[in-house]
Amino acid sequence: MKKKNAMIAICLSVALMGCKKETGSVAAGEEMLAVETGSTAAWKGYLETGYFNSGTIALEAEDFILKGEEIRGGEISIPISSIVVTNDLPADKKLELTHHLQSADFFNLALYPHLVYTVSSAQKTAAVDSKGNNYLIKGNLKLLGKSLPLDIPAKITISATDVKVVSNFTFDRTQWGMTYASDANLPAADKIKNEIEVDIDLRAVRF
Repeated sequence: MKKKNAMIAICLSVALMGCKKETGSVAAGEEMLAVETGSTAAWKGYLETGYFNSGTIALEAEDFILKGEEIRGGEISIPISSIVVTNDLPADKKLELTHHLQSADFFNLALYPHLVYTVSSAQKTAAVDSKGNNYLIKGNLKLLGKSLPLDIPAKITISATDVKVVSNFTFDRTQWGMTYASDANLPAADKIKNEIEVDIDLRAVRF
C-alpha cells in the first residue's frame, strides 16, 4: 500500500514557493499572492483491510492570482523526491516504502519527477458544506504524464494580509494509470484502495 503517497498527492497540507510577478502580468483588479515556503501536503493510502500508510510531500507553487474573493489561477508543483513516510515503522522499512512509492509501480520518479496541479479558478459555493468548505477549486492534475480534471472542495479564508486554504479530499489514482495492487481479485490484505486521501493547509501572502 505504499502507494498512499497520496501525492496527492495530490493534493494535494502544503509547502509552496512563489515569486512576485511583474505588474503587467496581471489584469486590472487582480493581484499576485506568494505561497509560503516550507509547507507540505499530508497523504494516506489504504489497504482494503483498513490498514494505511501515511506521510507528507512538499508543495512548490507559482504565485496565485486573486481578484476580489476569487482565485483566478496558479500552479502547484509537487516533487516526488520529497515523499516522506510518517508511519511508525523501523527506519529501513520507511526507506523501503519510500523507494517503492517512487518506483515505476507508483509515481515513477525517474520519468516523472513532479506532479503538477494547475488551478483554473476557485469560486465561492452557494452554501457551506458539512466540512466547512465554502469554495470549489477547479483545476487539472498531471500525474504519470497524464493530465485530467480534478476539482477540490476547500475552506478558503481571505483577509487583508493573506489567503488560507484548507482541504481534505480523495482522488482515484487508477484514472491516471497508477494501477499497482488494484486488481479486484486480490485478497483484502494485498489490495490497495484506488482512492488516495490528501490534506492541504496552505497560506498565500499578499505583497
